[in-house]
Formats: sequence, C-alpha cells, structure tokens
Amino acid sequence: MAKKLKVFLAALVAVATFGIYNAFSTGTAYADDTDRHPILLQISPTKQKISLTPGSSYVGSFKVHNAGTMPFTYSVSATPYSVTNEEYSPNYTDLAHYSQMSDWITFDESTKTGTIEPGTIVDVAFTVNVPTDVPSGTQYAALMAQTEDGNAENATVAVVHRVGMILAATVPGETRATGEIVKNNVSSFYFSPPVTMSSLVKNTGNVEQTATYTYKIYPLFSNEALYSNEEKPQTLDIIPETSRFNSMTWEGAPQLGIFWMEQSIDFAGEVNTVGKLVLICPLWLLIVVIVFLVAAILWLVNRSKKRGQRRSSSQKEETNA
Repeated sequence: MAKKLKVFLAALVAVATFGIYNAFSTGTAYADDTDRHPILLQISPTKQKISLTPGSSYVGSFKVHNAGTMPFTYSVSATPYSVTNEEYSPNYTDLAHYSQMSDWITFDESTKTGTIEPGTIVDVAFTVNVPTDVPSGTQYAALMAQTEDGNAENATVAVVHRVGMILAATVPGETRATGEIVKNNVSSFYFSPPVTMSSLVKNTGNVEQTATYTYKIYPLFSNEALYSNEEKPQTLDIIPETSRFNSMTWEGAPQLGIFWMEQSIDFAGEVNTVGKLVLICPLWLLIVVIVFLVAAILWLVNRSKKRGQRRSSSQKEETNA
C-alpha cells in the first residue's frame, strides 16, 4: 500500500508540474477588427469638463466625424444625463437635480444639422446660458449626434445611429467633496482565469470626484511585483450622491498558481489597500488533490488499525505464555 501511495504522489506532482508549466507558457493572441461600415458616426471627445459661473455664458464645441464610406445627414441635441444603478447604466431621459444643464444649452444653427462626406469632421458649436439661481456643484448633460441609414444613398433600411458626449460642468459655491470607500474586495480562490477584484465607492458630496484603482500581483516567495497597473492606473469619475461598482481584471493570469494580490483605491482623500493570498487551481486538479488526501487518510487509518491489531495479538500471546 505504501509503495502504491508513493507512485500516486509522484504522478500527482508530475501532473501539477505540467499544469504549472503550461499555465505560465500560454500566451494570448488578439486579432485586429478591420471591418468597415458604410454608416459610421463618431463623436469626440467623449467627455468634457468645464466650469460655469451663474448668470454667464460658456461657448464650446465638439467634433462629429464620418468614419464610414457613405455620406450621411446628422443632427445634434442636448439631453439630461444621470445614472440609474451602481453599474452606472446611463439615463438620458429623466431630469434630476444634477442634470438640469440640458435646458441651458443651445447649438449654432450653422452646425446644428448638416451632411457629412466620408472622412470629414465637423466642429459643432454650443452655448451654455447659465441661470443666476443654479445650484452649486456639478451639472451634467449629454450632447448627442444622430443620423439614420435611410438618409444615405442606396440605404434600404432606416437604422438610427446615436452617439453622445458627456458634458460635466462645475458651478462654484457651497461645494462638498466628500465620499467613502464602501467595499474593497479581493477573492482568494479561482478555478480558472479571469482573476478579478471588485469595489464600491460612494460620492456623498455635490461635486464630481475621481476614484483611482491600482493593483499589484506578487509571486508567492518574492517581493518584486509580477504584474501591476501602477504606470496606467484605472480612473473613474463618480457622480455626486451616487455609488459606483467597479471590477478590475488581471490580464494574463495563469491557469495555476499561488500569488499575493493587492488592490488600492484612492478616493475622496482616502487610500484603502487590501491584500490577500490568491490560489488559482483548476477543478480537475482540486479533485485529484482531494482524492489523494482521502486516500492518504484511509491508508493511515488502515495502517493504524493493523498496528493496533498486531499489538493486541502480541499482548494476548504474552498473557497466554
């Protein structure tokens, strides 16, 4: 039995070693998407941050780009912008306390609508006429550009294309930049990649704030980071009086290994860091380990019983003698 157990253990070590080798030597390939679409509407930038003064006007612009292969007619408009949940699903219809700015925006008539040839960019001018009694804090609006396939020559089906730029404007006054890091979670066990870290932050103030997310991955017996996003940390804007959930993924995580993982969140003047020992182990290998442990325990129990039986027999023989 002991010999069989040694053979089984050797096989298990070989399988695990092979798994570790494959996990660290497997690469990921990415293919370029080179498809071209006849109607391709783009807007830039995707977000602008500005400052407004009550009773004044602000003049700005954004770009509408025909990145397709056919001309189209576009139009622009302003809508409210808010979010509806912790995943930040956008809401472009409901007017809220922090989305009043959509009513203050007008567009230059010369660029409010028009036809764009392929490869052409149009600068769309807009004006924000700020009321005198606006609330302090950050206000939001979405500046939308829209077109329809049916407006283009040879188009057979009218499909609406709509893209938008978020306009975030800060109004001075009694502003509050407060918030809290509600959750900072690193899971300890994964059957396979992806390896993710999650968090939840809450903006309790009345101005937009930015949360910065960084992570580090260390080998089990080393203080030198194996992976890190410190050079390009993830940043997310947090709307006033909302909570935002975020998930980061360790790209290129192996199929098998034990690591130390840290996630740091910098938000509202607070830095929160959580570190955990993380095990990545395929389900099949976990089953093999469990089977091995059960077999080892049964063997030890059986061996202990046999030794007890031999001792009992020897004591009986001594007593009879």
